[in-house]
Amino acid sequence: MSALPTTGELFATNQVSPDTERCYRYQLRSFSRWMETERGAAEIEDVTAVDLLAYKQSLAHLSPTTQKRYMATIRSFFKWARESGLIDTDPAAGVKLPRAMQGQAPTFFTLDETRALITSVQTGRYGKRDAAMLWCFAHGLRVAEVATLNVGDVIQPENGGMAALRVRGKGSKARTVPLLMDGYRAVTAYIGDRVDADTEPLLTCTYRGRTGRRMSRAGIQERFLVLATRAGIPDNKRHPHCMRHGFATRMLFESSVPGGIYTVSKLLGHSRVATTEVYLHCSHKQLEQAMLADPLGAGV
Repeated sequence: MSALPTTGELFATNQVSPDTERCYRYQLRSFSRWMETERGAAEIEDVTAVDLLAYKQSLAHLSPTTQKRYMATIRSFFKWARESGLIDTDPAAGVKLPRAMQGQAPTFFTLDETRALITSVQTGRYGKRDAAMLWCFAHGLRVAEVATLNVGDVIQPENGGMAALRVRGKGSKARTVPLLMDGYRAVTAYIGDRVDADTEPLLTCTYRGRTGRRMSRAGIQERFLVLATRAGIPDNKRHPHCMRHGFATRMLFESSVPGGIYTVSKLLGHSRVATTEVYLHCSHKQLEQAMLADPLGAGV
């Protein structure tokens, strides 16, 4: 599709983050390849509503949420193309988005799994770095946020306050996340033991003889997978985001956070509280506990 390279204007107009832009481009490229392979069409003017419905059906193997994300990107693209005068009619205007499953709880680390992963870190060349990385995830940070942390983002405790991390979140929004003392000790122990302590990135690796090289997001994910596998974490949880989900779940259900969901939303870097509500899932055990709290059970 020849019009796809011009989508930079679309991203600039929507003011999306670099990570979101990368996802949009990937999704549009996937659709473009499908059009060329399955329909033999490579021009934006050739796309019809029938093509879009067929493409929607081809995504059936993906989760409902992922299907919705792909189709939402395509609808936004064609709406922009119509408004920009690239096409006369919008073929996606009447295409409905797939229904995302409602009430599906995120996969999350339990408190015991979080502790088990952190305590399983082995001593050795990368042990202190691994511990520092895991403590960042235990505080609810995203992979991209951990990857962009610098040594200067570690804030020392002052005047009886807590240590903290200065985090750059989605859309370049900054927030300060207080650090538990064990987490602060792990981070500072790693920094103090590094031979490349004068470099800017917090998490570094050695690559082709070069020290002080910032760990990439892919590198962090791969290392997390190794550590989670060693610790016996279930297969479906061996991703840093599940540890972030665990943090949110602990804050909402296993602690008395001042301000409740509003405070948790700030800690997670959510721009809307509605985004945090996805964590308000209830297990059957919690439902039983709630019913046992009913005064009616004490007798009539």
